[in-house]
Amino acid sequence: MVFIAISSVSAGGQVKVDSIFNRAIEQTKNQKLDSAIFEANKALIADKKRGDICVYLANLYSWKSDYTTSKSFLKQAQANNYVNDDYYLCLTNVLIRSASYEEFLADLGNYKKNYSDKDDLFKKELTAYEGLQKYDEAVELIRNPENKKFVSNPGVDNQYTDILLKRNKKVISAYYSLDFFDKVFTPQHLASLGYSFPVYDNSLGFRVNYANRFDLEDYQLETDFYWKLKKSQYLYLNYGYAFNATLFPQHRAGIEYYFPGAPKVEASIGGRFLKYTSTNVYILTGHIGRYLGNSFLSIRPYFVLKDPYAEPSISLFANYRIFGKNELNYWGIELGYGNSPDDSYSASQSSQFSQLSNYRVRLEKNFMVGRTSDIHFVLGYSKEEYLLNVFRNRFTIDLGYKIRLR
Repeated sequence: MVFIAISSVSAGGQVKVDSIFNRAIEQTKNQKLDSAIFEANKALIADKKRGDICVYLANLYSWKSDYTTSKSFLKQAQANNYVNDDYYLCLTNVLIRSASYEEFLADLGNYKKNYSDKDDLFKKELTAYEGLQKYDEAVELIRNPENKKFVSNPGVDNQYTDILLKRNKKVISAYYSLDFFDKVFTPQHLASLGYSFPVYDNSLGFRVNYANRFDLEDYQLETDFYWKLKKSQYLYLNYGYAFNATLFPQHRAGIEYYFPGAPKVEASIGGRFLKYTSTNVYILTGHIGRYLGNSFLSIRPYFVLKDPYAEPSISLFANYRIFGKNELNYWGIELGYGNSPDDSYSASQSSQFSQLSNYRVRLEKNFMVGRTSDIHFVLGYSKEEYLLNVFRNRFTIDLGYKIRLR
């Protein structure tokens, strides 16, 4: 009789704990994490030996980015001998979410021995190497024949491409633009060939530009330096020199500071100086952009001042892109009003060009070829004023190619 009575009390207590725990699960489904944590803690107080509740609380706290508390509940689950796939799934999730990559890799052998979800573990090992910027180790892991079964996963395949793009920082680029008009004008050509490479955490690039427009020909040497600062900030520096100075400015220099704004917002502010044979040009510019799901909208104005005694001009361009599986696969459209001498599209020595009206639309497509190359294709139309109150239609085809090397 005594045994039956004790068993009944124990069963009743267990039912009460499960009832409270179920309320925590329901609160989680309703995305009420604080209420779920409150109920789960009540259930754990009622039965401190429930390792499953400890793991559940560890998950809840990790979703709130409180990884210290999350790890403390995992230690409690381990002390209660609740060490199974549920435990290892939560533990490895917490380590990856908290960017504790070194800690994850240090105990990787234990996870491989005791955690049955090898596919999940492989993806997390890959993420740890990527997070530590150990790209060679990540590539070696993927290319290991023993891991072939994991690489067929679409998520791993996309991650492999991202890792190669981060590792291969030397870039060779080629670009060609063809313009033609509805008036009696010969086709206009613009081309460039460039090479950039890393300098510590920064990037330095050199480019040769060639223009054949309006029966004139010119060459320009140009260099770009991207100086990485702290907290997603960087500085862009530019200098260019033209040999003939018939189309390109004889000297050009630029500086622009890029910085993050509110969440999902980035911005910049900077200036350009262009020295032509007959005039100097000063440009104030910048941009503001915002990510909208898998798309990005940005606006860039130019305030242009020429000397001597020229009226200032303003141009404005808006660009919208919709991305595919990564940022190198996208469709885009650009709308613009006005002319800016900083735009290679308008390479010309005409001192009045930026004061004339221009309405422009460009449709662009960027897509990857293999894992480390991409092609950029543009179709453009512009209704532009080339003499005061005299307009023409300009049609543009752009083609660009980049390949990234180790």
